[in-house]
Amino acid sequence: MRRTWPTTLALFAVAVLTVFTVLAGSAAPAPSAAQAFLPRPNATTGTFPVSVQSADGTVRIPSRPDRVLCLSPSATQMLYAIGAGTQLVGVDMYSTYPPGAPRTKFTGYETSAEDYLPFRPDLVVLAAQTGTLVQQLQVLHIPVLLLPPATTFADVDHQLAELGTATAHQSAADNVQASLRQDVGAAARKAGNAGRGKTYYVEVDPTFYTATSKTFIGAEFSLFGMRDIADAAGHGTAYPQISPEYILKENPDYVFLADTVCCKQDATTFAHRPGFGGLTAVRLQHVISVNDSVASQWGPHTIEELVSLLATVLRS
Repeated sequence: MRRTWPTTLALFAVAVLTVFTVLAGSAAPAPSAAQAFLPRPNATTGTFPVSVQSADGTVRIPSRPDRVLCLSPSATQMLYAIGAGTQLVGVDMYSTYPPGAPRTKFTGYETSAEDYLPFRPDLVVLAAQTGTLVQQLQVLHIPVLLLPPATTFADVDHQLAELGTATAHQSAADNVQASLRQDVGAAARKAGNAGRGKTYYVEVDPTFYTATSKTFIGAEFSLFGMRDIADAAGHGTAYPQISPEYILKENPDYVFLADTVCCKQDATTFAHRPGFGGLTAVRLQHVISVNDSVASQWGPHTIEELVSLLATVLRS
């Protein structure tokens, strides 16, 4: 299904990501992706009730939740990463990782809390507030954690910690935080200076919606010293719509297509657009397909997948 990007981006647009403070530390070899992000055994920590500081204020969780309804793809990744997957009774339709998550038809933007009641949730996790949904759930005495789009790795750490505390997996959350830092740092070291000064274009829609460096995905590219051609065309928005003429003029070194699932774009369809066959990225076979989720998700799996890909592409 084709996305309506002006609406989607209003929900998911993310500001600039500060990464360099996160990467400081040991140069020890980073764990593999499997070690970093698959659920692992851990001791239950803390006693209930617990209070968690969420974007919607302090949330009191009276007992360990065993029927969690998660309506945020990024939070779904986090919950499975910290070993809380067995506590999930449902996730939103956009939560595609891990593949075995109990997906529903929910979008996370429902307007009535009654839609969720058949799942008998004892905790609901949201990425955004729609109307009075949070207030309705509170009236029903169902705790709600509101985890909006992260803007820094520190925000990702904070959300992992919130979910760890809320689900009694704090020690595993700490481990995932440390592993994520190590993986991102290892990817940056692997690439070295190969990306420094290279220009790129991220396509999130074939009508030329793109992401500037003032987004979560843009900051991941900035980690490698790359320069976003869309920055000069942002004009106050992190996800501007540019023109094919602008792309031809800027002639990026790399193109990353984040519209492969929604819109079936790939290196071939991109190269067949009028005039695009002569672009540097096309001639050097630097048109890279990525999963659409990298443009709108900030979960551990998505982050690790993109930074690992960038390190590999730049060193090839």
